Amino acid sequence: MRSLPLAAALLSTVALASPALASPALASPAQADPGQARLLVADPAASTVHVLDARTGRITGSLPGRKLNDHAGTVVLADGRVLFVDDAAKQLVVVNVAGAEPRVVGTAPVEGEVSHFAVDAAARFAVVAGSEGHEHESGHAEHAGHATLTAVDLRTFKSGHGVVHSGEPGVLVDGGTVLHRNDAPAQLESYRLTDVVKANGEHLTGAVKQAIGEHGHGEAFSPKHRRAITATERGVDLTEVTRDGGFGAQRVAAWGGPGRGFYLRLHDDADTAVTYVRDNADPDWTKWTEHAYLLDVRSGKTTRTPLGSGYVFRFGLSDELAGYVVHGAARDELALVDVNGRNGGFGELTRRVDLGVLPGGPQAGKDPFAAQTRKIALDDRGRTAYLTAGGQGRVDVVDTAAGRVSRSLAVPTTLDRGGAIAIWEPGVAHADTVGR
Repeated sequence: MRSLPLAAALLSTVALASPALASPALASPAQADPGQARLLVADPAASTVHVLDARTGRITGSLPGRKLNDHAGTVVLADGRVLFVDDAAKQLVVVNVAGAEPRVVGTAPVEGEVSHFAVDAAARFAVVAGSEGHEHESGHAEHAGHATLTAVDLRTFKSGHGVVHSGEPGVLVDGGTVLHRNDAPAQLESYRLTDVVKANGEHLTGAVKQAIGEHGHGEAFSPKHRRAITATERGVDLTEVTRDGGFGAQRVAAWGGPGRGFYLRLHDDADTAVTYVRDNADPDWTKWTEHAYLLDVRSGKTTRTPLGSGYVFRFGLSDELAGYVVHGAARDELALVDVNGRNGGFGELTRRVDLGVLPGGPQAGKDPFAAQTRKIALDDRGRTAYLTAGGQGRVDVVDTAAGRVSRSLAVPTTLDRGGAIAIWEPGVAHADTVGR
């Protein structure tokens, strides 16, 4: 069995790359109470990452020169560490946001154009997937080539990497097993974590393989049910992963109508996968239809809930609610969907919150992907949603029960294109450890 202890024991015998530790100066930290929830708000266009006290809105510190890769996103760990990839430095960065000011606790070099990364459930290792180039909106075959999997020990920040054949690589980590989602050909591949570390930049061999649907993009792993969950053209592939890194039974949950999903997250109950399905057949984006899509990982049962017409880009997830920002032709709305499964309202649209018009936001007749947008994070109970206002240098705070914006938090950079946002709360651990 490829257990984490075995991987750790083998890793200790391998010559690894030297760690790159850094503690850059923080820009004008304000006083804040340690132990309070923190918001990590990144502005990649300004190469800056800010950390705010979520209760007061005060900036506890900023990390200048850090260009967060918003495609790979962040992983938030229970102890206050937040992981992200710095595109400028080509590093995996780990910053502790829990104290009175943020502190970079370690970095490690990464290879290629990073698209995804994941952390194992024990928060011991991170694996970063980088490619020669990626673009999930077009056909996968034209991007077939080489990709690099970089494994980082999160205690020592030593790393090692191996090369695989892939288009845009997806990655999951299960103890001592690395799962690579390959879109050219469409399959899951299983590698030993120790083999990734010891590859010394050479091609990885000996993969266990399992075919999946075409054009895979968006994945999660449920250790509870031992399922790799992959969004593909045909639906969501649910693939059993054995504890020794093999593959077992597989089933496919259909999308249940026109369109498909890409961005997929695992609920903290580890029973439910959440995404949204967009039907963009109409050339007019204001007529695209958007649906919340909830999947029972155990049974394969799905729930599809209309969100309205317009443009949705990613979403926020809490124990109680999923929050989708729907950019419409006339105004923006926050659509809140029940995801707790305990009160009989599972999958229901509980509330719409009017967000008004975002200056520079998506406009009819223009490409919505090039416009300003809003990014979102929800606190664990779903009581508060935090939404960036792209181009406006602020974070809007929504009281989800009252259904209104209660206040706004100022950020010293514009947050072009919405930037990125994540929340850390004391005592909260997440089942999903894939970068979002």
